[in-house]
Amino acid sequence: MPIDPPALGPLLGNTVSTVISPFYTLFSINATYCFTARTNLTNHRTETETLEGNLLRVEQRIADGERNGLIPTAEAERWVQRVNQAISEEAANRESFGNMRRIFGCSLNCWGNYKTSKQAAEKVDVVRKCIISTPLPENITRVQPPPPVQEMPGPSMSAESRNLQYALQYIKDDPTVGMIGIWGPGGVGKTHLLININNSLGEGMTFNFVLFVTASRGCSVEKVQSQIIERLGLRVTGSESKIRATIYEYLKTKSFLVLLDDLWDKINLEDVGIPHPLGNVENLKRKVVLTTRLRKVCGQMEVRKELKVPYLQEHEAWQLFEKKIGAETLSSPYIEALARVLMKELKGLPLALTTIGKAMYQKDTAQWETAIQYMQQSCCTDDKDPIELGMETNVFRQLKFSYDNLRNKTLRDCFLTCALWQEDARIPKVDLAQCWMGLGLVNEKYIESSFTKSYSLIAELTAVCLLEDIEDSYGFVKVHDVIRDMAVWISCDCGENNDKWIVRAPAGEDKKVIIPWNKAEYISLMSNRLTELDHVGFNPDPIKLRILCLRGNRLNEKVVAEAIKNCTSLTYLDLSSNSLRSIPEELCSFEKLEYLNLSENELQVTELPLYIGKLVNLKFLYLTNTSIRTIPSEVISSLKALQVIDLRTVWELYGITVREPYLKGRAYNLGVLFREFDSLPQLKALGITAIGFDEFDSLRVAANLPLRYLTLIKLDKLCLSDFLLNYFARSTLYDLVITSCDNLEQIIVRHDTRQPNNHFGSLNQLSIFLVPKLKEIAWMGPTPASILPRLTYLEVCSCDSLLHLSWVMYLPRLEQIHILQCDSMVQAFMRCHGDKLCNVQEKKITFPCLKFLYLQGNHSLHTIGDDGMEFPSLEKLVLMQCPTVKRLPFQLNSMPVRLKELGFYDVEEWERLEFEEGVKTFLRPALKFGTYRF
Repeated sequence: MPIDPPALGPLLGNTVSTVISPFYTLFSINATYCFTARTNLTNHRTETETLEGNLLRVEQRIADGERNGLIPTAEAERWVQRVNQAISEEAANRESFGNMRRIFGCSLNCWGNYKTSKQAAEKVDVVRKCIISTPLPENITRVQPPPPVQEMPGPSMSAESRNLQYALQYIKDDPTVGMIGIWGPGGVGKTHLLININNSLGEGMTFNFVLFVTASRGCSVEKVQSQIIERLGLRVTGSESKIRATIYEYLKTKSFLVLLDDLWDKINLEDVGIPHPLGNVENLKRKVVLTTRLRKVCGQMEVRKELKVPYLQEHEAWQLFEKKIGAETLSSPYIEALARVLMKELKGLPLALTTIGKAMYQKDTAQWETAIQYMQQSCCTDDKDPIELGMETNVFRQLKFSYDNLRNKTLRDCFLTCALWQEDARIPKVDLAQCWMGLGLVNEKYIESSFTKSYSLIAELTAVCLLEDIEDSYGFVKVHDVIRDMAVWISCDCGENNDKWIVRAPAGEDKKVIIPWNKAEYISLMSNRLTELDHVGFNPDPIKLRILCLRGNRLNEKVVAEAIKNCTSLTYLDLSSNSLRSIPEELCSFEKLEYLNLSENELQVTELPLYIGKLVNLKFLYLTNTSIRTIPSEVISSLKALQVIDLRTVWELYGITVREPYLKGRAYNLGVLFREFDSLPQLKALGITAIGFDEFDSLRVAANLPLRYLTLIKLDKLCLSDFLLNYFARSTLYDLVITSCDNLEQIIVRHDTRQPNNHFGSLNQLSIFLVPKLKEIAWMGPTPASILPRLTYLEVCSCDSLLHLSWVMYLPRLEQIHILQCDSMVQAFMRCHGDKLCNVQEKKITFPCLKFLYLQGNHSLHTIGDDGMEFPSLEKLVLMQCPTVKRLPFQLNSMPVRLKELGFYDVEEWERLEFEEGVKTFLRPALKFGTYRF
């Protein structure tokens, strides 16, 4: 049938439109790219600028997190990678367009226009997707996964030790055993064994995590939970049940070993969050090892395998005793025979053998005979087990021999005060010294002499094993729990008056603590987190209480006032780290009070109340990290006995923004305050914070005051040579902190022709925090050793522009260096660094006294120092979160021969280091992995 030609028109038109239209559309879109290049590039640039802002915020949050030990999430890392690629592509495309030849501003390169325009139009969608997918703040960082096992400091135990072999066999090989109990008397070596179990589980370990928890007397579910979440890095707060659920969820799919040390009572581990049943469950290993003095606790905890730690056999006891006494002491055969007799009297108890062995060092014949007679009168008879007679009638009386042989009453009293700290506490040496001064046990003419004497006494007590240095921390000591119990026993008249000294273990804020206020002379409730106190009941007899330590609780001013209002005989009161908002007026009745510590309280007052002036015998007043900024002249004029006052404040110290309205609330004049202090005849030490240049300049008024602690904040320039014109800087300044100086770029030390021999005569500690623009400390003439001859401790943190610290290499007494979050630092120390002094000093030994070097979070750091740099005294080096470090400065001819510990977070940080042959083998025995606290 023929088709009508007019009818073909619409049909052909539709066909052509269907076929041609897509090609036309594609052509027209692509053709427009040639004429819209500038518009597309502008849109691409605008969106990219928005993306760059998001990237900056994400990177800042990552950097802030890394300063707090966090790491980026996988989501954030992938996003940053995509964004950097998108930004690079935009920059390259824009550069390509900019390089095209133009006539009258117009490019004649149509093909170039087309390519750059099309790429900009397509890539702008990629940029927009990146903007939309910017990770939320809570998804940017995460807690760094904890290391499987964290090595514990302590003496190693022979691999042949029967107890260690048995314990490891139960842990590794017996699938039916979930709970293992190690028991025996105090001082027999249970904790020592548990530490060695922990440290033996590194290589070939079948557990995901080994968790070491210290229980101690009065242990609670909350205490165990807090240690576990800290060890695992879990960010959780709230109720006990919430924390329990978090721990359970984290551990339920993992193999774990919990090492629970020094348990005194039953504790429900399921309430803690430990998944049950224990043992081998569905290819998971869940085991708990506990230590206790009491065998009944093993029964209460449903222990499946018991391991009794026995007293030492005679030959083992003699080896230990001989080691502690020393070969020189045993040079006489007769003294050796006496030593063997005394050793037998100690019944193989390691703690007694160690403590008394140290006490008998270099003693003569008569002293050995006296010691034997003392032990024969004090100790149990041969036919009875010491445990059956009880701790007080045996071990305490043995250990008291070391106490009785301390050289004077002052040293004995100083030792007893160590029991005021809770069991297993890490006691800062400086706190111990301040305590002894506050109690009047140490009182030298100058404050520095008092500290020196205190540290000497600590060394004496450590030498006879009544105190112990903490191996993983400088500046701290601890007391063995049996030694501490013995100290409390002695203080309570050898058990005759048990209410004389009241020292309570941390019980938790919900626990009720009953206090015999009417009988006690010394009370310490440190670190109990109490919110309430038992009230003093009616008693016609005067309260004898002289020493009250309430540090580390959550007590408000009303609770404190009600509890202590009748304790008028107090001479020593520590209320630091509580929840006081004001200072209780009841304090004004404590006319005998000599020591008052109100530090670390969020007080709502900025001026010391007038009634504090009634404390006319007050010698020590600590107000650090409170809001107190000034003291009325009437108060100062009344406190004529005052020897130490510390007014440094919290937010300046840690670099938190100063509350301007708070400071403007009164016309504060630091110079006036200094003039008032100048009227105190007994003043030995002063601590202060100076904010800004005006207050810094007013330090001239304090030139002759015994300023010992100084914090400087918000300075734009600082010349230490001018600062040294103040007498206190040359004579008494011990601790200097420079922080939150946002615009400070350089600290200058120049030759001063006025007083060329000026130097910091007492400065021991220097800390520089949060000075982001600081590039250098410029030495213009004098050498660092001549200006800082006594500097022992240096800490530098969050100085983002600081390039190096080479000036410290030749300081004659520097023992500790901490460098944290200095992100521009590529090499920490270099012999030649543009300083004209470097050629003069390059032949000297570097770091002659440095014992401890700690570096963390320095993300650009490639190496510590030049190859072959010397560290003759270095004992401990820790490198944490320094991802670009590839080399250490050690060579075979310059090894740190005294190095005891080389610490990393995990094995990867160690394995990426490059060494010359033989160096790695030398360093390997010192390796330790895990987190560190200082």
